[in-house]
Amino acid sequence: MSLQLEQLKLSDQLPSPRGVALAVLELSRRDNVTLGEIAKVVQTDPALSSRLIKLANAGSQIARPVVSLQEAVVRLGIASVRQLALGFSLLDQYRAGRCTAFDYQGYWSHSLLMGLAMQALADRVRVAAPDEMFICGLLAQIGRLALATAYPVEYDVVLKAWQADTSQPLSARERTVLATDHNELGTVMLSDWGIPKVFTDPLLHYEETAPGHSQDSRSNSMLLMLRLAHRLADLGLASEEARPLLAQEWISLAEKLDVKPEVAGPFIDEVIASWREWGTMLKIPTVALPPFEEMSRGTAPPAAEEEDTPLRIVVADGNAFSRRKTMALLVENSAHIVYPADNGNTALALAMEVLPHVIIAHYNLPGLDGTELCQALRETEDGKRMYILLMSDEHGEDQLVRAYEAGADGYAPSTISAKGLRTRLQAAQHLVELQNAWEKDRAQLRQTAAELAVANRRLANAALTDLLTGLPNRRAARDQLQQAWSTADRSSQPLSVMVIDVDHFKQINDTYGHAAGDMVLREVAEVLRVSARRGDSVCRIGGEEFLVICPNTDIKSALQSAERLRTTLATHRIAIGQSPHSITISVGVASRHAKTADIDALVSLADQALYAAKQAGRNRSCAR
Repeated sequence: MSLQLEQLKLSDQLPSPRGVALAVLELSRRDNVTLGEIAKVVQTDPALSSRLIKLANAGSQIARPVVSLQEAVVRLGIASVRQLALGFSLLDQYRAGRCTAFDYQGYWSHSLLMGLAMQALADRVRVAAPDEMFICGLLAQIGRLALATAYPVEYDVVLKAWQADTSQPLSARERTVLATDHNELGTVMLSDWGIPKVFTDPLLHYEETAPGHSQDSRSNSMLLMLRLAHRLADLGLASEEARPLLAQEWISLAEKLDVKPEVAGPFIDEVIASWREWGTMLKIPTVALPPFEEMSRGTAPPAAEEEDTPLRIVVADGNAFSRRKTMALLVENSAHIVYPADNGNTALALAMEVLPHVIIAHYNLPGLDGTELCQALRETEDGKRMYILLMSDEHGEDQLVRAYEAGADGYAPSTISAKGLRTRLQAAQHLVELQNAWEKDRAQLRQTAAELAVANRRLANAALTDLLTGLPNRRAARDQLQQAWSTADRSSQPLSVMVIDVDHFKQINDTYGHAAGDMVLREVAEVLRVSARRGDSVCRIGGEEFLVICPNTDIKSALQSAERLRTTLATHRIAIGQSPHSITISVGVASRHAKTADIDALVSLADQALYAAKQAGRNRSCAR
């Protein structure tokens, strides 16, 4: 696991379940927990209860419907209830966030459609239970949400760069800037939440063009299901022009799962209908799509040309006749959107809902009068941006002074002509243009700040990364080992380290040159990184020496892991000069015990074990 992932896991920045979902997650870890105890906790959340009952009915092949939560929990099982509670908890918590380029609503709409597609595919390709496949699809892209949550500024830059040029995969841009990607981070999070490896492994690889799975394996079927579900979610949110191509691609890919073209249309139409129904229930935006047959033919009408955005205007006047007259003047030969209000309280509520550009209010409004409405709006951030025009049946200097003292931008008599009203709206239009320009400048400043933050992060990563091998360097190794030491202190877990030295490395440098030596170190580093256990961290601490940090690992397990690394590298052939060579390593292993004072003492013990391995003839592992 990379240093970046380890730091993220130890931080409190990643999305995590709360409330009932967290209670279910903790309760389900008990060996003796009962379905009744799970149901008792779930029933405290009515929304979650209704969602579980709906899913139990959707995935059931039994004619009699599920009507009670207890029965739904029994039908779904503890593992599925835990996973579903987790997914719905994350959905409810992270509907919005600080990453401006990340479409939170679009993300959940896409994820919901992907989950429902996986559930429907599971009814045809029986590799797992439909409800398990639902949560697999719903959380397939959870790593993207996690990056937007943990790094809102930096991820904003990544997304904008990718949206401007999609020729490079998003995961590659993520790794360049953040030292991890959404697939890797999402898989680690799901594993920590107890999602079985049989589901997390396909999630890690399904976006790859040529994943390494056999054609007949269960994993390959799940990879195809994930790809199909993702393509269907893309289709659901695509533009009308893009739908025909996506539909044809979906049909071609579906045949690999024995979903024939003649059943593709009804299958997709049913999933889309379910998506719309669930979207209403979960308050997630969805799209009203034409039948699949129509989408695949591309018969949708061409999109209308975009027009300039009109002004949104609220007209607040207690007199129905004069209110209608003002509205008629506004909509005549214009595309303004006008909202009526017959009293000040209604006008205030309407203004907060539609956020108009302009408010035209009469002085003598029922409820809040014109000046009180103006003052109330100016107390809010949104209200300060609105252009407020007060109107009165009387026309004089006193009315003009009162309007400006209340915070209005202008004043007009009730008898104003269409031309006079248009003239005043020009001032409002100018204000809107200035505000838009200011927003653009502010966005540019945010972009510059984000780019600086990314540059600073890159510098920070460079300070913690060995430039030759790309592994964490000595400084990063100390930081990470100190974190692992603190974790072991709190949890009373074992902690082991390995110090690795490349055998006869000086001879390689002297014989073939330093360029060949650097190439050998890079190759050795890559083999160690790929072969290390998922929870271990491989670092280069100088020259030909490497440190492997093994959290929650006793001396016996660490020694077994060291032997596996040693034998793996010994069988790996590295081209040096004109011929391949075998490179061997000596490994010293040490485990923390009661008398180990600190991390320096632990590494010193591993150094002593390494010295013993070299004295014994090299190409071996020794422990202290």
